[in-house]
Amino acid sequence: MKQTLETLKGKIAEKTLTSDDIFAFTERLKESMREGAPIVKNVSPANIDLIEIYAFALQKLEMANADRDSGLRAADWRESINDFSKLKAFVDKLQESELIKSVSWNVGGMAIYDIVNNEAYRTYVYWNIQAVLDNMILFEKL
Repeated sequence: MKQTLETLKGKIAEKTLTSDDIFAFTERLKESMREGAPIVKNVSPANIDLIEIYAFALQKLEMANADRDSGLRAADWRESINDFSKLKAFVDKLQESELIKSVSWNVGGMAIYDIVNNEAYRTYVYWNIQAVLDNMILFEKL
């Protein structure tokens, strides 16, 4: 698992990490937890929630770069994110940092917004993912 964590960190450094990479990683984490044998020592539902919030943020950037409408539906958020207050807090931080504008929430709880600066937004999202991965790697060394 340490190799997977290092691979994800390498992709962050190369700016090639995608939301699909993160979603695949969180699915492996969830499956290992269901089996009662977590593949990472410091994995918790809270860590998974955070990583998935960041993956959705990254997916929003990918869709904006591809000039496509969001394929996300409110149900997609509900299936993965257990604590909408974490999503709201992250979107608030993005807005306070002036990385996004025109924020609105639809009835299903999905955040809709415009990204102001793609590169700064990507860096911010990557930085948040990196922090969670670093925390996991720290515990793997113990």
